[in-house]
Amino acid sequence: MLPLTLPEIAQATSAQIRGTATAAIITEVSDDSRKVKPGSLFIALRGERFDAHDFLPQVARDGAAAILADRQDKIFDLPIPVLLVSDTRQALGQLGHYVRQKLKCRVIAIGGSNGKTTTKHLVGSVLATQFKGTQSPKSFNNDIGVPLALLGAGATDHYVILELGTNHPGELSPLSLMAEPQIAAIISIGAEHLEGFGDLDGVRREEVSLVNGLRPDGLLIANGDDAKLLELVRSRTHKLITFGFRPDNDLAATSVRCSLDGIHFRVSGSDNEFHLPLPGRHNASNALVAIAIGREFGMTDSAIGDALAACSRPEMRMQLVRVNGVTILNDAYNANPASMHAALRTLADADVPGRRFAILGEMRELGVSSQSLHEEIGRTAAGAGLSVLVCVAGHARAIADAAIAAGMPLDSVRFAADAAAAAQLAPQLIQPGDTVLLKGSRGVKLELVANALTSTSPAGNKS
Repeated sequence: MLPLTLPEIAQATSAQIRGTATAAIITEVSDDSRKVKPGSLFIALRGERFDAHDFLPQVARDGAAAILADRQDKIFDLPIPVLLVSDTRQALGQLGHYVRQKLKCRVIAIGGSNGKTTTKHLVGSVLATQFKGTQSPKSFNNDIGVPLALLGAGATDHYVILELGTNHPGELSPLSLMAEPQIAAIISIGAEHLEGFGDLDGVRREEVSLVNGLRPDGLLIANGDDAKLLELVRSRTHKLITFGFRPDNDLAATSVRCSLDGIHFRVSGSDNEFHLPLPGRHNASNALVAIAIGREFGMTDSAIGDALAACSRPEMRMQLVRVNGVTILNDAYNANPASMHAALRTLADADVPGRRFAILGEMRELGVSSQSLHEEIGRTAAGAGLSVLVCVAGHARAIADAAIAAGMPLDSVRFAADAAAAAQLAPQLIQPGDTVLLKGSRGVKLELVANALTSTSPAGNKS
């Protein structure tokens, strides 16, 4: 983090300093009272089920240098300075934007419906081989996570990679304006959060607002396989690079070969064959973004290829685990229709020795289209060569019903009311030699099933 003084923070957030302003230099910001370190600034946020103001005495005892708060009734008798603001969440964003103005590194913003975290991971894996920088942890992609990620960038960093997410109209533009990226990537458009966006055109309009904060001399990287998306972004004046599988893209993935251990592909205009140890044809598209950004930083295709080949797998995103003869493909961090179809295609295309087994959780926040979109997944599952399909929670029953209607045998399809029930059922059905896909919305908690599958077998080879 860039070092900041208390008066500087007060000016950035329009705060009143209560207590004696010390000469402390803030080099760390925390919004978690359990992780406060001596000398840090604690930001007291409030949520539906918590209020961090309740922990201010503890934070002071743990050595925080100062507190940013918006409840005057909670700051009496605190032994450290308090920066009092009208809204701590808003003040966090203001502080993030203030720090953004001081950063010398390049800011990279990644948005889209599917694959943001994986693409962020790939870009970071490539750049880290030759440059120093940071990336937002996990899915720090909202108005809390983005400023915290900006605050985590250092004075000597060459880059910071941000993931920008949205679940309702108008959320993305302020994040982009806060981050002012020099490079922005829109990696995909899919049916997500349709309760707010209504349809795919609503999703496109929201995702294109990622460009609102892109600096005038910045680079926009957009998925050229989506013609309607290109219509929206071509009106912008920024430098544009398109990517995808269509041959008319600036970067087109060709000759894609897939297995559960990863993919090999070529890129138009390059003599190199790239290898990525993540399964799924769609990850070739995600890797193109990393290639484009690596080139923008002056890296050679050979160096980019070496970095991609050495890339680790993000947790619960096409994460491969082999335990006692069972292969588990854990892609259960989140799900929407596009990513669900991609995961099922990955399983269907894989050359596996035994049965294909899918455990699919419901997809949430799909609005009035939820029933039909789950039914589409059921039809895809029926054509994926599955021996067993377990559908978990709520709307996933529509997946089961549609799969049976599309021809899957009745005794091959099961429904579990929740992940706990699925965690009891799945180990009874799975046999050595099976390949098991886990995929569902994060709230379904399919990690309970993954834990059950790994704990019921002796420890094996995990990758």
